[in-house]
Amino acid sequence: MKEMERLRKRIDRLDKLIVRLLNRRAKFADEIGKIKDKLGLDVYSPEREKQVYENVSRENPGPLTDEAVKRVYERIIDESRRLERESAEERRTSIQPTKLRKFLMRDWLRLNSIDLSNRKNILLLFASALVVMLIVWLIAFVTPYHNARGKGIVVTIPRGVTADQVYARLSRDRIISNPFLFRFFGRAFSIQRRIKAGKYLFTGHYSDYDVLSLISTGKSNLLVHVTIPEGLTVREIAGIYRRELGVDSALFADEALGDSMVTVLGLPSKNLEGYLFPETYDFYYGTEPGEIMKRMTDEFKLFFSDSLRTRAAELGYTVDQVVTVASIVEAEAQIDSERAIIASVYYNRLHKRMPLEADPTIEYALGEHKRIYYKDLHIRSPYNTYERIGLPPTPICNPGMKSIMAALYPDTTRYLYFVATGTGGHRFSVTFREHLRAVRAYRKAMMRE
Repeated sequence: MKEMERLRKRIDRLDKLIVRLLNRRAKFADEIGKIKDKLGLDVYSPEREKQVYENVSRENPGPLTDEAVKRVYERIIDESRRLERESAEERRTSIQPTKLRKFLMRDWLRLNSIDLSNRKNILLLFASALVVMLIVWLIAFVTPYHNARGKGIVVTIPRGVTADQVYARLSRDRIISNPFLFRFFGRAFSIQRRIKAGKYLFTGHYSDYDVLSLISTGKSNLLVHVTIPEGLTVREIAGIYRRELGVDSALFADEALGDSMVTVLGLPSKNLEGYLFPETYDFYYGTEPGEIMKRMTDEFKLFFSDSLRTRAAELGYTVDQVVTVASIVEAEAQIDSERAIIASVYYNRLHKRMPLEADPTIEYALGEHKRIYYKDLHIRSPYNTYERIGLPPTPICNPGMKSIMAALYPDTTRYLYFVATGTGGHRFSVTFREHLRAVRAYRKAMMRE
């Protein structure tokens, strides 16, 4: 216990040091942002981002994997971009109120120094100027400007870009009529600070005001078709949504693998692994992770009807246990006709209190798809079904409809073992002696190839 407390105190000291170092890094990033602003350079630099990833990977001594370090630095770099961008915007906008106040004060003193008739003339002139500006606004800002025919125009606004860069892009693609007025009204309505990264589809008739309103909501109107295949893990699904919808994959995975979303969505598991139902979905670019998870789990609930819940109870298993079996079947089966047989093997082993000895659970414990070696079979993990009897604590992937149905309606067999044939299928055995012969036949076939 004393050794544990000593190590924990060291960790606490390191945490404090890490926070101080990260804040120093953020200050340096802010100073870099000032230099970039003076030189007119873009905030976002993919070359610099790549260099950072290479540096931290090269200097990483372990035990953290390079991928884990990279995920941490993705969040740190994103925060640095935010500081650089906000600092640049504040410098541009902080000057304007001061100049405006000086201008108004100078004119007010001038009005007090002239006679009443001249003051009325000036006020009339000022009112006329406001009317002219209103007419210009109505014509140039509210009136539809562009007509995008066919599929329209898709504009991507990356994270970290400044408002001026967004305006330049919209002007270059002829999305807006007048960059100057667009920038003016963006500042007048305090919208330019609310511009959100995302993909936006401009089609049909729209005005500059429509464009400004759209890009400031952060709710993309670009509908994206996303297909989630069967058998992917939560982290693999998060990668797809990052690529297709611009979702923060680290945030998605953290929320899905935590226990809070399970409580919110009312699912009988420790996390969402196994319940993100594989299907083709339509999402708007930039949809929040929580909304995506709800949509996918709603699809699971719709499929796993009351009759299937009754069937699970007839087997003597909970819904979560059935989904866990289905996830292992999904990871093992390559031929649809074998799914129910593979499910029967695992149920037979559970009934006999035998370890499942499922290789996919070892891969899940390792956190990667790879060839399993004998040394891997001794990994200390609740997902090690070679050393632990019973099911792993959660599903190991998100199974599809066929594997779930196989887990609910397994074949009636006496099989306790199976081994790959090398052609996509498996050879099933009742006794261990038969299994050893099947393994030797498989190895001979592999050696001949």
